[in-house]
Order: sequence, then C-alpha cells, then structure tokens
Amino acid sequence: MTSEDLALLKSSIDLVVTLEMVDGERFLAQILFVFEAEDTPDVFYLKVEPGPNGNFVPLGSGGYSTLLSDIAAVHRLED
Repeated sequence: MTSEDLALLKSSIDLVVTLEMVDGERFLAQILFVFEAEDTPDVFYLKVEPGPNGNFVPLGSGGYSTLLSDIAAVHRLED
C-alpha cells in the first residue's frame, strides 16, 4: 500500500471504499477505524454490498480486521 492509499484509508472513516488485497481479492468495505500500532498496524471494517435504495448493507453480522501489510491498494468509489 502506498502512502497515498494509507492517507485515503485514514480519511475514509465511516465511508465505503474498495479494498484490494495482496492476494487479489477486492471488496467493498465501510471503514470503522485504522489502528497504527508499531507491531500490527491494521484496519477495522465492515464488508458491505450495494443495497436496493442506493445505500450499502453489511454482509454478515460482524466486522473484520486486516493488517495494513495485507492491503495492496485502496480505491474511492466512483460516483
């Protein structure tokens, strides 16, 4: 992840972005918070999908945590 990706991630709290993982997986995520601890910097988020009214609805009943090193890129949603 580039410094620009990290800045976008940190400025996207409560917003939905596309996360692209180093293994190639891509999904929509509502960012809850970014935790930048020295040993295990990570991001907490909800996986979401587009809802029927133009909103986003969570997939499943829980959140996720992923190490920042496992994220290849962060993309804004296109309008």
